[in-house]
Amino acid sequence: MNVRAGSTEELLLEAVRDIRAVEASASLLLIGPQACSTVDAANQLTGTGRVALLHLDRSAGGVGCGLGNREAYLSSDLTAERAGDAERYAVVGLNVEAAKSYRLLREIVTALPGYVLPDGVVLVAGPRKGGADVAATTLREVFEAVTLLAYRKGHRVYRAVGLRNPTVAAAVAAPPDSDSAEFAPERVLLRGLDIQLLQDERIFARGRLDPATAMLAGCFEVPPQADVLDLGCGGGVLGILAALLDPTSRVTLADADPLAVEVSRRNAALNGAANVTVHLTDVLTDVPGQTFDVVLTNPPFHQGRAQDVGLAHRFIAEAGAALRPGGRLYVVCNRFLRCGPVMKQHVGPVTEVAGDQRYKVLVARHPA
Repeated sequence: MNVRAGSTEELLLEAVRDIRAVEASASLLLIGPQACSTVDAANQLTGTGRVALLHLDRSAGGVGCGLGNREAYLSSDLTAERAGDAERYAVVGLNVEAAKSYRLLREIVTALPGYVLPDGVVLVAGPRKGGADVAATTLREVFEAVTLLAYRKGHRVYRAVGLRNPTVAAAVAAPPDSDSAEFAPERVLLRGLDIQLLQDERIFARGRLDPATAMLAGCFEVPPQADVLDLGCGGGVLGILAALLDPTSRVTLADADPLAVEVSRRNAALNGAANVTVHLTDVLTDVPGQTFDVVLTNPPFHQGRAQDVGLAHRFIAEAGAALRPGGRLYVVCNRFLRCGPVMKQHVGPVTEVAGDQRYKVLVARHPA
């Protein structure tokens, strides 16, 4: 199976095996990042037709494994999703490492009753310090019985059964307005333009303009009628700024997070950026064949909550492959990270065009 020993997914699979209902080929829903080996192992337990995948992120493992499982993405409106006619499963397994914030994790946990059968079982697994205990606390507000099944190498798996009174569950799922995930738009002044950004605690930087992105926003150039890519766009501020700076440009926003994609679309409309399109994609996997004159990126250096420079290097490699001759790749990153050599390898000569003690903006130009 090649599932990493001691990992969240190993614990989740062991818990699934121990549930007697699975032996009778009960239906199973896996939520969060799942390696193809994990999905394959689950298929062997219950049958491919009975295992469905619910993704929070287009770059997560399990996406596009080609194993024949039904796949879907979590809606940004979890309340509507719970109230809908979503299929329910005998067993629901959640990997908490999928959630980028504790707020989103709590929303997902409170949505679980909408996916599990009344007599079904919910399994929640993950690192204790990476969200498992937060999830367990919320589980106890929604389910009658929550049990710690196993604990190994800092990872835990919990079992929950028996939905509490629906009124109680609804109150947990709908926090007061003062704690809403989304607030009034933030107004930021960038290069003489007043830009509005919707705030959402569930996406990168909570939808606000973070210092690194602000540094990159102040120094990139957009040639007339350019094709521009904002890769890993988050709330879309860089691409929207490019679109407003040159209305003749064609701007593509791309992100693996469905919630970020929705916020980006709404931000583009809010700011009147009609020359913007938004794509849900694992880096550039789902934007095939497109090439660009300018690529802007503040690449992620974490997968879930764990540091992972490999993902940022993949951003740079795929951006370099999509650059037209003479095109430019702008990258903002922490001062200590060695992005320059990777940019030089995949694009061309590298120059630092802005920086301070914490961050630096590097630009690489593709040979003409």
